[in-house]
Amino acid sequence: MSNIYTIHPKKSDLILFYEVLTPEGENEWGGANAEHCIQWLSLAPSGSRVLVSAWDSDEEDAHLVGQTIDITEIVRAASL
Repeated sequence: MSNIYTIHPKKSDLILFYEVLTPEGENEWGGANAEHCIQWLSLAPSGSRVLVSAWDSDEEDAHLVGQTIDITEIVRAASL
């Protein structure tokens, strides 16, 4: 485990935005609360996905940092 490196500091000012998408790709839910995201995924149709994106924000604008990531497999594995 000592060879694992991270590109973000342990506490980041980035805002994480989670989305639950239906199998058809329609947005079912979106927000910054990971627990609510998991609750929505458990109620969503089979085949739904969870995406997470990181945002940097000042008082007026928000800017996407990096790419949106599909974390469905991780969330489902952690929920077992």
